[in-house]
Amino acid sequence: MLSDNESEPFLEKADNVPSKQPNIESVQGALNNWGSVMKRLLAKFTSLRISGLLVFVATSLFWAGVLLMIQYFPRIHKQATTSTNPQTVLPLFQNLQYVHCGRSNADAKALGCRYDILSNHWVPQPCMDQGAVEEYQSDGSWFGFADEDRTQLLSIDAMSEMPVYYTNERDHIVHCAMLWRKQFRAFAEGRGAYDSIIADERHTMHCSEYLINMTDWAIDFRTMPIKVFVGYAGCYLEDYK
Repeated sequence: MLSDNESEPFLEKADNVPSKQPNIESVQGALNNWGSVMKRLLAKFTSLRISGLLVFVATSLFWAGVLLMIQYFPRIHKQATTSTNPQTVLPLFQNLQYVHCGRSNADAKALGCRYDILSNHWVPQPCMDQGAVEEYQSDGSWFGFADEDRTQLLSIDAMSEMPVYYTNERDHIVHCAMLWRKQFRAFAEGRGAYDSIIADERHTMHCSEYLINMTDWAIDFRTMPIKVFVGYAGCYLEDYK
């Protein structure tokens, strides 16, 4: 026989059983929370992407600038001027006649000028120093090329017709050194013919600054010892009494 309580169902009545249907408000709240999380993650990801992009752009611009600077140095080699008038008239030259080579190859040829590979300028015939040119050529670094990779060798005649050609950094150094030798000999010998390159203070300053800067592009010369001897110099004076 069944006991009195055995006649009751095992489960509670249906109206007391929790509903198995999802609560719409709970689901909507969960979706809203999930959406907020996703928005924050997306914002963070976007921020990281933007930051990364900015770093990439800044880094790219920096290295592009470095590459442009590296490419620029060969192109400043022995910069030419086309002025038909002296830039700085020193007292030494004030009473001398000034002649020029015009502003084009045609002008230069018509005026009897010659192309000087030492200064990479057309120079009036009286100022052409062939001895200085040959001394410059003896180093073997003077050759001109049509391309920056220096694969297309140019003749001297072809160099004279090019608006721009390429050599190498050693040639620039030798150019400065040989022009100083030429300048000293012209002044020391009182030749009376001085081209506007060796007579131009700006070019002398350019060469001196270039050679100083070169010490920062190679090994550290500041750590290299050198012996210095102390001497006693004289001084030549005008109207000394």
